[in-house]
Amino acid sequence: MKLYSAPISPFAARVRLSIYRKGLDIDIVPPPTGGLKSDAYLALNPMGQLPTLVLDSGEALPESATILEYLEDIYPTPSLRPRDPFDLARARLFLRLPDFNLRPAIFTLRDMRDPAKRDEAIIKLALADLSKGLSYLESYLSGNVWAVGDQPSIADCALVPVLTIVSWMASFFEQPTLMRPYRKLDTYWQTAQADAINAKVIAEQLSAMPKAE
Repeated sequence: MKLYSAPISPFAARVRLSIYRKGLDIDIVPPPTGGLKSDAYLALNPMGQLPTLVLDSGEALPESATILEYLEDIYPTPSLRPRDPFDLARARLFLRLPDFNLRPAIFTLRDMRDPAKRDEAIIKLALADLSKGLSYLESYLSGNVWAVGDQPSIADCALVPVLTIVSWMASFFEQPTLMRPYRKLDTYWQTAQADAINAKVIAEQLSAMPKAE
């Protein structure tokens, strides 16, 4: 199998984190020549998005959440699914919360990086929306080392990459204490960065980001 990925993508990073955590022998490759909108890539993923997992059969799966679940089904050990049904539901919730409650603000801030195009009012609103989204994450965190329960799970695969982006954005826009009001989240993020597997994915993402001013 092979995974089409890019270092900076938090969605591709979710799957890379699962692959590393489970110790899977899956090739991780960039999109083919011509990029995400090339005929070769669109034949695998007509949405033209990352990531895409290509099976040995040639069949392809898009969408990080779907790929994570598939990898759990075919490689159940070590498991990244919490055993308790409620914890598993919460873990799956963490696959959804960032998409609706962090991603729009992140995209807005991304478009404001160029000093010539910045609008301070828009930045202020986006940072407020980002903070609100972080408060939702705070509500569902277990308060332990891992996002849900006492073992790494698909919840951590979802959270670590997006918090890498949030942390970078906070630094870029001179808001280093953005996560500080959320005790569980702030503690989780500090602890998550110290884990070797998390740190590998974080470093991959940061290597592809422009330097914060």
